[in-house]
Amino acid sequence: MVGFRDTLIFTMNAGVLLLRGTVHCRRDIDLSVTKVFEVRYFGNTQRVKCHTYRYVGFQRGGHLLLKYHNLHRDRDEYIHRTFDPATGEQVIYESLQRYQFPTFSEVLDELEYLARNL
Repeated sequence: MVGFRDTLIFTMNAGVLLLRGTVHCRRDIDLSVTKVFEVRYFGNTQRVKCHTYRYVGFQRGGHLLLKYHNLHRDRDEYIHRTFDPATGEQVIYESLQRYQFPTFSEVLDELEYLARNL
């Protein structure tokens, strides 16, 4: 499902690593991605931990398909929302635990499933 025009860019500033951009998929589907990582140094070892996530899947010129994020004051509040591709009406709204939050590839799989009939 992933296209060749992926535009994900890493930037780093003051111990914060930011991954932001858009993955262009088939059927005019895009996935907007934002991840914020904290970078810490322990002696000679560098550790990176992601603490902020946002995935927004949508059809270009159409409706939202899905949203995953933890953009609330409480970063342990993970939200999953899906939308009807034909109407844009919200179908699912659920709060997740951190261990339930999907990986990047799982988000792409779900987006592909939602877009299957477009």
